[in-house]
Amino acid sequence: MKLLRVAMAMIAVFLTFYLLYIGQALLLPLVIAGAVAYLISILAHAISSVQVKGIGIPKPVSMLLALGIILVSLSSVVQLITVNITSVVKVAPEYQHNLERWIYTGYALFGVEAAEAPNLKEFLGQLDFRSYLQDFGGTVRALVSSTGIIIVYLIFLLLEQRTFPNKIKALFPDPERQEDIFELMAKMRRDIRSYIGIKVLTSAATGLLSYLVLRLVGVNFASFWAVLIFLLNFIPTIGSIIATAFPSILALVQFETVGPFIMTASILTALQFCIGSLVEPKLMGNRLNLSPTIILLSLGLWGSIWGIPGMFLCVPITVIIMIICSYFPETRFIAVLLSGDGKVAHSRRNQAMKED
Repeated sequence: MKLLRVAMAMIAVFLTFYLLYIGQALLLPLVIAGAVAYLISILAHAISSVQVKGIGIPKPVSMLLALGIILVSLSSVVQLITVNITSVVKVAPEYQHNLERWIYTGYALFGVEAAEAPNLKEFLGQLDFRSYLQDFGGTVRALVSSTGIIIVYLIFLLLEQRTFPNKIKALFPDPERQEDIFELMAKMRRDIRSYIGIKVLTSAATGLLSYLVLRLVGVNFASFWAVLIFLLNFIPTIGSIIATAFPSILALVQFETVGPFIMTASILTALQFCIGSLVEPKLMGNRLNLSPTIILLSLGLWGSIWGIPGMFLCVPITVIIMIICSYFPETRFIAVLLSGDGKVAHSRRNQAMKED
């Protein structure tokens, strides 16, 4: 019987991820709208908590201010990325030519003739910067094309926020069960709010310092790379690597000497290490308690299901799954496996069952 339940659970999990994959066109705009709604809620909470001489901003006004700030910020970021990608695509052939020159120079340093270089032409033929940038721009344009449906979802989600507590009370008449559900939701809110707040702060600091470095070195499209570094830092592990590699490669192919490349790569790597490996863990503490291996697996899983948006959302989704699994005794072992140290907080329901 137990084996049958395990088999049924595995089938249910497989079907769930399959439905998430094939329903991407329908579900992804809803998930993005939910993420934006959550960002608006976080910002509105921060705005309403600011008080001057004991007088704060009313919640409806703070919600409107937060909505305007988030929408204007997202619109500005999308416009900046779209315009700069078009500019980079125009000069991509020149950059590719400079990269070929550096490759041939490297072969010459090792005493290898260009004609003897194995499959060099095939490699250079496949290394088409223009097509890579156009693919990235296509992803951004695809998200922009879904803006209408995302905004519709966003409006309905914001309007229904006030009804969530009443729905929970109607679904779970038992007062103790209601308290457990509200406790669960509050924990998810706290953990994700802390993660997003700290991540925004550290990513903004990384992007700003990177912009100053790129401007100092003279790398083209410094503002574009700074915004891209800010965004890529929300993708665990691989995001910081890509954020360092792209502007460094541009510095290599833009200048005639290798000095700017060395300076850009070394300083950006140092910034990523100091902020990502020292400052951020210090601020984050043990709030999320996610296993680094699980984060990498989650990155690959959600990236394969929902592409780039899935990579951005993988950590919050995994946190939600871990908290929900920790609530039920039958799935608590999943939460323990997802955690970093195996220590998962007990809900009041689990604690009562443990005492019994």
